[in-house]
Amino acid sequence: MVMKAKLIHKSYMTYFHTFLPVYFYGMPNGKVYCMYAQFYDSAVKKSELEFVFAEHEDFSYDYQTGKIRGYGQNDISLNLFREMVEQPDPRIKNIETQGGFESYADAQHFLDNNLEMKINSFELETA
Repeated sequence: MVMKAKLIHKSYMTYFHTFLPVYFYGMPNGKVYCMYAQFYDSAVKKSELEFVFAEHEDFSYDYQTGKIRGYGQNDISLNLFREMVEQPDPRIKNIETQGGFESYADAQHFLDNNLEMKINSFELETA
């Protein structure tokens, strides 16, 4: 059985450095990862998109039961999780930034085709 990241929530209203949606994934290793796109200025073109992969340090995830745990390791509801990730000053640890995309669609296509590889490499790095 292949374990994959489970999409927990997609938010358009966060304090992350982007106005594009932020995706929150529950991982088989018990962590909650975030992925989001942001614009940056490049030397060649005026602006491009880069995708940021990060670990949300305020939460953990029980992959078997689908439960989310908050600060004190207490289970929290999905609705409370949605409210909490949209608060200021999230504690996130950037894992990787992948740039060179000309559009959000290009970045999303890359992620769709490489998500499992990225997740596996994150698990190896953080183990």
